[in-house]
Formats: sequence, structure tokens, C-alpha cells
Amino acid sequence: MPSLRSNAIRIKRFRELKETLRTDRERLLVGIDIAKAQHVAQLRVAHGRLVVPRLVIPNTTEGFTAFWRQLQAAQRTSGCPEIVCALEPTGTYHEALGRFLESQGADVVLVANQVAHANRKTLDGTWGKSDPKDAHNLCELLERGLVRFYSLPEGPLAELRRLVRLLRRARVERAACQVRWRNTLRPALGPAGEPLPAAVCAQLPAALRAFERATEASAARGRAGRPVPLPPGFAAECTDLVARLTAAQARIATLEAALVEVAAPLPAYRLLLTLPGIGPTLAAILLAEIGDIAWYTKFSQLRKLAGLDIIWVESGEWAGTPRISRAGRSGGRSTRRPSGPPSAPPGGPAAPPSSRSGRGIGSRSSRRPWNSRRSSCGSCGASGAVGAPTTRRARRGRPSPPLWSLGGGGPRGAGSRPPAPESGRLDLLPLASGEAARVQRGGTPG
Repeated sequence: MPSLRSNAIRIKRFRELKETLRTDRERLLVGIDIAKAQHVAQLRVAHGRLVVPRLVIPNTTEGFTAFWRQLQAAQRTSGCPEIVCALEPTGTYHEALGRFLESQGADVVLVANQVAHANRKTLDGTWGKSDPKDAHNLCELLERGLVRFYSLPEGPLAELRRLVRLLRRARVERAACQVRWRNTLRPALGPAGEPLPAAVCAQLPAALRAFERATEASAARGRAGRPVPLPPGFAAECTDLVARLTAAQARIATLEAALVEVAAPLPAYRLLLTLPGIGPTLAAILLAEIGDIAWYTKFSQLRKLAGLDIIWVESGEWAGTPRISRAGRSGGRSTRRPSGPPSAPPGGPAAPPSSRSGRGIGSRSSRRPWNSRRSSCGSCGASGAVGAPTTRRARRGRPSPPLWSLGGGGPRGAGSRPPAPESGRLDLLPLASGEAARVQRGGTPG
């Protein structure tokens, strides 16, 4: 069911709502607790009386139509010219009702699950949970303006997001196959601290042999002996694992081709391809994660969306280590970098091949220099004791420096920009951590 308003109009309307929800008393607020079989709603006048404390909505088209008639009747009774509905996103169960209300002209916003969970305990001081209580909780948060924009992507953007979800599942399946070989099957063939003999590797399928790095000495020992046959059960398990791995790799190749095909006609896709380190697949994934660039008014919103904004934790005279927030859409940080060896720090030894190559930006598996005692930024060349806490008094009087955590511009002098990342990598995280390191040591950026 298409929306009657475009996303550009809806985002403008959402900004107006955020500014006036705390003060405007001429709105009918509706909090809807989402479920699979039926929803529960509560209706109230903004900062006023309760209209309907509990209203059950069957999750059917007839139920939605009857609910809208009840909303119109309550609107006439209360005299409110506007209807604002708050939903708590629950999988995809909220999408049908949200699109229906949008098509009828109501304003639909979302309430974050974490905010709803934390505020539920403050309603009556109990640990209980029920559908009417959740609907009341959503009305309370809507009245205070603690809501988010309800994105309704259409056309190529909706297709890109669906393909990105499928691609993420296929990559998880491939990683699960690799972990099963490394942690379950490989230790059964011999000590994990040494390479397998070539006689054993010769009996493995080609897809599993690619995971092993046999040395020349072990290969020479393998040539001297006869091939060692694998047990029937173990061989069958390896064959099954190879079938799963091959299927996952085929799915990944198909989905990446479909992503490029859908994103190719978009103008923003061609602009992203001009950036160093961004290939066809990565550009399509970034488009799906960012959405329509017209939704944003300043660069800091994009940085917060990816969770790469720098945050501080302070209490009294103590100040913690600056770090990235890791909030927002995790897909923007977990996007894999293009393959290639990592760049070496200026004047330092080359990093090992497995160091942070192909890992997510800010992912848990990648190294986090902002949590270490000493950190170095390969792109900026900054190093220092980031882990040592500072005091608020030590930073008193110093202006807040700009943070180029996502490569944004700033008042930097000529020739003082960080060098471009080597080997085609999109190194965004070292910029953020290096900037935080200089601020932590009391220096100025640039």
C-alpha cells in the first residue's frame, strides 16, 4: 500500500513534530503495542485527558479499517486536528499497520526498543509487563517527543535494503562454515598449532585445502609417504561442509551482482565509486545503509548514523577515554573493507596479513586502539597514551576540536590532511581514534 506523502515531505513533517510534541496540546496521540495476532492501542489528548485506555486491533485489513473509524470518531470528539501514532518496531509486524495509517494521512513515528524498555519500569514502579501497559508507555514517550523517524523506503532503495539483508545472512553462513572447520573438524586431524601433512591435505576437498597452509617441510614429508584415507564419517562431514560453503559462496556472488544491477542507475552510486577504496558492492551497501541523502541536513547526522561519533564519559573531576559511540545502524560499521594487505604505520614495520584486513569498521573482532594503553593511527601518524584517563580540569578552557571521524572536512591547513589510505582500504576508524588520541593528550587536531 503506497504512502500518500513522499519521504521528503514526511521527514520535514517529522522535524516539525519533534519541535512541538512537548508543547502542542491539540493532537490526538495514539500508542500502539505491536503483536502478531492483534495489537493494543491507547488514545489520549496530548498533555490532557485519556480518551480510550485500551483498544484491541485485529491484525487484519478489516481490523485496520475499523480502528481508523474509531480514530476518526475520537478525533471529532476531542476536536484535535492531527493524529500522531507511535509504534515500537517488532520485526516486520508493524509495517502493515504503519503503512495503512500513513496512507490514511496520520503521522506515524517509531519509539526505540531500548527507550521503551527503560521507561516501562518508571511508569508504576513495578516489573510487570502487559500489552495495555506497553501502549501506555508508548503514549508517554510520544508525549515527551522521544521518537524516531519512520522510514518508508520505496523503489530501488527498498530493493537494496532487502538484498543487503540477504547478503549479510549469506556471509554469516560462509563464516559459520569456516568456523566449523577451524574449531571442530580441523582439530580432529592433528594438532592445530602445526600444519597438516601433505598426505592428509591431499585427501581433503579443494575448498577445505584452501584453509590450510602447509609448509614445504611438511609437504616433503607427505610426498615421502602414502596418502592417508579419511574415515568415512569424517569424509561425509567434510563433503557436507563443502556443499554448504559452496552454496553460500554462490549466493554471495549472485546477491552482489544483483546489488550492483539495482544500484547502477542511481546517481549517488556513481559518486560513491569515485571515492578511493569503495568498490561496486561496497557502494551499493552504503547506499542501502544511508538511504536518501536528502534526509540529512548536516554531516554529523551521517557520522552518528554509522556510530562513528566520538563520545565522552565524565563524572566529577574524572573523564574517561574518548571512544566511538557504536550506536546507529551497525551495518554502516560492519561493512567489509576491500580485500588487500593493511597499510603500515609511517616509519614502522609492516602489519601482518591478518591484521584488520576485511573486518568491519568498529566491529568487535577488529582491533580497538582507543581502548589500548598505547595507540597509533596509521593514517594520521598520531600515537599516545589513550587509555590513561584525564580530568575535566585538565581540559578546562580548551575549545572542542572538530572530529573528522568519517573523513569530513574541517579548518585544516594546506598540506596537513592525513594521507590517503594505502592498498585501496577504506580506513575510517583510524581517523576517529587518532583524532581522539590527540584530543586526549591535550593537543590540537591537524
